[in-house]
Amino acid sequence: MKFHVDARFVEGKDPAPEMAAEIARVNELRDAGVIEQVIRRTDDTGAYLVMEALDAGAIKEALDSLPFAQSGTMTFVVDAVEIL
Repeated sequence: MKFHVDARFVEGKDPAPEMAAEIARVNELRDAGVIEQVIRRTDDTGAYLVMEALDAGAIKEALDSLPFAQSGTMTFVVDAVEIL
């Protein structure tokens, strides 16, 4: 299944301390085929992700593995989508 993720930075949280680890983990998930696209918001408030997994539980597990999620720096809204 495909999923659209709206990933937003939490106001007042500094992403800088986890940035390198976040990029590394995102690249691992890309290499594994879980993250298909990352689209950065031009207002620097976060990103949109297109992800692939069997179900929403697997997406949650992948997102929970991100340093920004673990530190509370970013929140995620996940929606199942269909490519037309």
